Amino acid sequence: MLIVHREKALLTLSYRLSQIYFMNDKGNTMNMKKMATAIALPLLLTLSAGYASAAGNDCSAKRTEIENQIAQAKAHNNANRVAGLETALSQLNANCTTEGLVENAQDKVAKLQEKIAEKQADITKIEAEQQEARAKGDQKKVAKYDKKIAEKKSDIADLEVELSTAKKELDGLKG
Repeated sequence: MLIVHREKALLTLSYRLSQIYFMNDKGNTMNMKKMATAIALPLLLTLSAGYASAAGNDCSAKRTEIENQIAQAKAHNNANRVAGLETALSQLNANCTTEGLVENAQDKVAKLQEKIAEKQADITKIEAEQQEARAKGDQKKVAKYDKKIAEKKSDIADLEVELSTAKKELDGLKG
């Protein structure tokens, strides 16, 4: 739930920044070239925030990144960007705690473990159905169940890779 909240906050921030960039200092709309920049910049910020959360998944790293962007915006006399980034920084200061990040990472690990267990239970059920099909001599259904089992095993492998990454991220936050 907290992960969803963080992602929602990033999207809200991205939307607010795009609103700021669509208006010039006099409140008039911008030309197409500036609009393209205005659309690309919040998207880039959202993606870089996601990267920052994966690479340096702590509040101080995110704070430092936003402060660096504020300094760059001030150097380029971009008051609208400074205002948007200062809003982002205040939201980060109000909502981001290392304990919250650890809790998010623990939730992610638990959800991934739950998904893996569900897929394994699905495989057990499919294998039972496959045995029934074998007993009846229905090779078409046996082949169908083979495909389903292979898909579930592939899903489990993908989830295990994601789980390994999530555990490493959690260990990094704790240690």
